[in-house]
Amino acid sequence: MKIRFESSACKEEVLVKEFNKDFETSVLLEKEYSGFKESVMGTVKEIHLNNLFVLLQNNKNSENHTLYVSQNQPVFLLQFVIDGQVTIASKGNIYTEFVLNKNMYNLFYIPASGSAQTYFSDEKHILNIYFTEFFIEDKIGEFFIKKMKNYQQAKKGNQFFSFFNKGLVLNRKLRDIINDLLNCSFDGIVKQSYLEVKLTELLIITLASNYSASAANKLKEADRENLLQIESYIKTHLKEELSIEKLSMLAGFNTSKFKSYFKQVYGMPVFKYITSLRIEKAIQLILKHDYTISQASFEVGYKNPQHFTVAFKKKLGYLPSQLTKRSDLI
Repeated sequence: MKIRFESSACKEEVLVKEFNKDFETSVLLEKEYSGFKESVMGTVKEIHLNNLFVLLQNNKNSENHTLYVSQNQPVFLLQFVIDGQVTIASKGNIYTEFVLNKNMYNLFYIPASGSAQTYFSDEKHILNIYFTEFFIEDKIGEFFIKKMKNYQQAKKGNQFFSFFNKGLVLNRKLRDIINDLLNCSFDGIVKQSYLEVKLTELLIITLASNYSASAANKLKEADRENLLQIESYIKTHLKEELSIEKLSMLAGFNTSKFKSYFKQVYGMPVFKYITSLRIEKAIQLILKHDYTISQASFEVGYKNPQHFTVAFKKKLGYLPSQLTKRSDLI
């Protein structure tokens, strides 16, 4: 299999990668690129595991640019937009285009004709995972594929296909897995096995979302947008008291609808999500900014440090005082 990457942002505008069938390899291969033109700062890291090829884009561009990707065999692309915005379009006879904004993800089937991905002038942090149908069948079973009638129709017609029309919100469960993946501190065969497990977990959850997405997609676009704004509000007001009543009012829902809609979109109850955010921020404050446990707990909304310690221990299985011994968490 050959994949051709062509971008006006790179000094070497064309990069051709050759792979065995279904991205097969027995070793972990990693490479990082930083040879971009002046309009782009940052890196692109590639990871090649057995049956998987991963590109992690972590850079900032001062002007829009397009990455043209073509391959001589059909592939799947599981794309997570952690920061930034990207438009992906087919290069086949029937033109289709999809936009993914910050905190969104989607799964695409791309025929051998390839695709064009346009990145807007902004900071971007995007995880791209390429694989073939073989990987799905090997890890999950062929029944998942056979039941996806729309995909089967697209495959038969050699057409670009999006599993989730407008993309799905990147919920806390997926964020945690991605963080584990990106911050892996292992080496050698242990790292290879660990990354394969995490990437398989991402795929399983994504495919499972294909069956639950219909309920979330019934939400009006305005309601989904309100929930995204509430998520942003929560992140910037963790120090404050955040009640269901207050958040429901800000979102424009009654409390019952707010709790139901929030769980549909983010995959967990509101307070569980808030607790995850608070603990995540506290870890950063303690390890990166030398906050004491009491200072960090106060900054993320806990008036009593003991309450923070209890929540921390319940979620992570150890005490916050042990953080300095586990710096591999960030």
